[in-house]
Amino acid sequence: MSVKADEVTIGSYPRDDVFNSWVKDGLVRAGTAKISVRIADGSLKRVGELILGSLDVLHPAVEVGAEIIIDLHGQFDGQVYERQVTFFATGDEGHDVYISAVGPGARAEPKTGRLFKKTRYCGFEFGVLAMAVTTEQGTRVTSRSSPLIEHGPGDGVAPS
Repeated sequence: MSVKADEVTIGSYPRDDVFNSWVKDGLVRAGTAKISVRIADGSLKRVGELILGSLDVLHPAVEVGAEIIIDLHGQFDGQVYERQVTFFATGDEGHDVYISAVGPGARAEPKTGRLFKKTRYCGFEFGVLAMAVTTEQGTRVTSRSSPLIEHGPGDGVAPS
């Protein structure tokens, strides 16, 4: 019996609140994730696109075992970052959760001035959070007990 995995969920990473909390340094940050599904004849069918900073979430209706290809494209401070990731739909959103991203990551800006000033972050990381899929090209979220970006105890970042 073929089961529809319409619970496949693909969202933009980082979340919009992380994107907006980066330091306002005038550096260009942009990212797109183009999502395609391999159809029966072997060709790719575009099913959507996510843009850095948007709150969009996609739910492509695919069958369990279907191949989902995501082309990540990011830009930060004149540098271009690209990666193609292949996922396979499992239908198990509770256990199969992956993140795949491009970019140099984030770093804490040194505190200057006031004593109780919160640490601000600068950098770039863009990608997708994919649920009900599996891959060997991403980071399995469910087996990770620490944050994706490490923060110190005085950095003003609360766990989610």
